[in-house]
Amino acid sequence: MAERADQFRCRRCHRDDPPLRRIDSFDRIALADDPADPNCGHYYLEAVYVVQCSGCGHRQEQVSKRTPYVTLREAQKEMDAHLLGKG
Repeated sequence: MAERADQFRCRRCHRDDPPLRRIDSFDRIALADDPADPNCGHYYLEAVYVVQCSGCGHRQEQVSKRTPYVTLREAQKEMDAHLLGKG
């Protein structure tokens, strides 16, 4: 399970105080290409937050949820269903 946005550290200034704040979110499909990943070769539907450090202003992505699918078509179908409110 992914951590909450206020538990992440900034990659630029490495501070976790003040906390990062969520400024945007989006979904994307990514190929699992790491051989150590048990889902290697599958596709992930990822829910991603864009967070910004309150201290230095640096923006970074944080993946909050990853759901594996065997084929790209399945991942696209699920993403479309989610966007259309059918899932």
